[in-house]
Formats: sequence, C-alpha cells, structure tokens
Amino acid sequence: MKYKIVYLKENFQDIASTYPSLIEMLYSSQQNSYDTKQVELLFKPLGQSKEKLLKMIQERDDYHYFHGVHQLNNPITDENVTIKLNEFDIEVDEKSGNHVIFDIMRTFSKNFYMIMA
Repeated sequence: MKYKIVYLKENFQDIASTYPSLIEMLYSSQQNSYDTKQVELLFKPLGQSKEKLLKMIQERDDYHYFHGVHQLNNPITDENVTIKLNEFDIEVDEKSGNHVIFDIMRTFSKNFYMIMA
C-alpha cells in the first residue's frame, strides 16, 4: 500500500473535517507554478516533523538508509516499510495495512493527513 502524509495548515482544518476527500483532490503533483503555489498555500512544509520521525526510526535496529530511501525491515514478519522524505510530503510504501509511519506522525499533530497514492 502506497500513501503520502501531508500537513494541512491550521486555517483549513474546518474545511478538511467537513470534506475529507478535498485534501486528496487539492494535493497534486507540482508540475507547474500554479500547482506549486496551491500546495504552498494549503500545506505546510514538514521540516521539524521529518526530523522527529527520522530520530525515532533511526534508533530502531531494523532501520536502513540508501540513496534517499529510508527502510524499516522487520526480520520476524519479513515486512518492509519504505519512506521517502520530500518538502511537503512523506511517501510511504508499506506491504501491510498497518500505517505505522502515519500513526507515528499523528502523534505529533492532528494536522497530518494520509493521501492514497
């Protein structure tokens, strides 16, 4: 299962709670300046939150990093979680339906949302 984690700015929380599918519609790939400006207006860069996440997962024994890709490999269950950190989102690929990384990010703030990729 692939998904992205984004951080919605505070002033759009009411709209997001009323129309949860709107977040996925508004977060688009940034292929032109209009798309980039839309993302900048609605979503917050993940700077400090990414650092907190990295600190947490780097302490794990099953953590690996190679060429911009962070991985958690559970040797008991043989499940892999692949994480790519971008400015406005975190791309996650999990083989199970547990959403481990999203659950970690939700402990930091309620403004994190999951978008299915």
